[in-house]
Amino acid sequence: MKRENIRLRSLARSGDIDARMKLGGFYLEGTMDFPRNIKIALEYLSTPALKYKNETAKLICEHLDILEIIEHHQIENLRIAAVTDKLSRIKLITLLIVRGEHDELIYWTEKKDLVFCVNIKKHLSNIYPGDYRQVLAYISTTYDIPTLSVVAAEAKSALVDGYYRRAEDIISLASSNTTSIPSSIYEIVTKIVTIAEENRQSIGKIPISLIEDSLEYSASANNKNSCYLLGRILAGLKTECIDSSNLSISLNLRKSIALLLKAADSGRSEAWLDLFYLCSDYRSSVGNPSMARFCLEKASFFGIAEAKRRLGVITLKDARSIEQMEMGLSLLYESSINGDSIAASIIKTLVFDVQGTENEADSGIAEVQQVSPLLATRLRIARYFGLTKLEALSINPATAIRPWGLVVDRNPYIKKGSLAEPRAVPAASRKAIECIRNAAMEFAPNGEIAELLEGSLRARSLKQRRLFQKINLQEHLFFSQANSSQRYSIRIGTRWAQNQKNFLNQVMS
Repeated sequence: MKRENIRLRSLARSGDIDARMKLGGFYLEGTMDFPRNIKIALEYLSTPALKYKNETAKLICEHLDILEIIEHHQIENLRIAAVTDKLSRIKLITLLIVRGEHDELIYWTEKKDLVFCVNIKKHLSNIYPGDYRQVLAYISTTYDIPTLSVVAAEAKSALVDGYYRRAEDIISLASSNTTSIPSSIYEIVTKIVTIAEENRQSIGKIPISLIEDSLEYSASANNKNSCYLLGRILAGLKTECIDSSNLSISLNLRKSIALLLKAADSGRSEAWLDLFYLCSDYRSSVGNPSMARFCLEKASFFGIAEAKRRLGVITLKDARSIEQMEMGLSLLYESSINGDSIAASIIKTLVFDVQGTENEADSGIAEVQQVSPLLATRLRIARYFGLTKLEALSINPATAIRPWGLVVDRNPYIKKGSLAEPRAVPAASRKAIECIRNAAMEFAPNGEIAELLEGSLRARSLKQRRLFQKINLQEHLFFSQANSSQRYSIRIGTRWAQNQKNFLNQVMS
């Protein structure tokens, strides 16, 4: 036998057609001491004298199942074999149904030489146009063709090529009513759902029951995306891709919490914010204030703007010291620069208004700049941060600057203790943060330049007043006119929250 095999290989290498045909068949079938190797078999059968011949096509399609035909790109040989071979035609029609190639499908089903084609045509005429699930179920039951595996393979191929909608069309041919659904179907459905959620697109063709089963299956295998989506669905939270009203799954908050925790720990950081909402509802069976705060802190740590804003507001509400105020404002500022418009509107409530237009103020600062550049810088800071005259003339920008704004240090010149305490002022605009950064570079550390060039606070104040009189400038263009009550109301977070209660309830609901 070994001698015969050696002789066959020798003949095949010399180009003998019969030998190559035999060896190809042996490798396809895995007989005569030849292990089954499709790749080697197709190399023998791909010689120009054998390629796309009736006998070759029939041999290939006889020994390859439909999934192997797809994998090894033998569709053209399948078409050739389908002309005379019943099983090949069954495989081809199955593939045409899955791929949605309707014109060619009609061509093959119009042939009346096989009972199979007549039955398929009958099924196609009896079903709703475009719904081929029943036909695939009939083929799978009658001819033992793994139609669902073909659906999964074609849908996966479409996803790999970047055709998401085509993958959805193909996978919609699968039915969850089938007794045995391959795991590959669940995996593809999960991928499609995940892509749809990320792109904020709805899924309208895949049966809802199949989506439910896929998410359940995938979540049990610790797929973080499935855990996240199923957790939201079980909590009654909106999902971008699935219409929750059509789902048969009932709400289950405890299971939802478990799934969202699993998703969050696996890297879906947005799940922490969902957990915060669920745990912060005191009326809920899963309400837990401590857990809610923990989840909000985790969401903020992972950079979620809304979480930073909410944690910032909570921190400010409880703030009774300048350190707590700084923590809260830092979170709010980070949220605002990440595009959170609500955080930006909250920040503005902590900055006093200054009268006059930007053009008037810029014109006045330009005149002051020619005489006293450092005073001009103080005027810019005062206008952008809503500082009072005393605050603007007394701060040292080099030490007052913070990543989110500035802190006015304790002022010994104010007799009333509560108003003399430090005040944290956030930057309400990009221009404001650029202004304080430029000012910090202009002023030397520890106020050395201010002491040398500007003199004492009294000297600065006198110089400012005389210069304003000389060039006819109004103080309200640069300095906030807030009274002592207004200044005190935003110095401490608890008092600020009390004064802004209605606004905060509106924007944080």
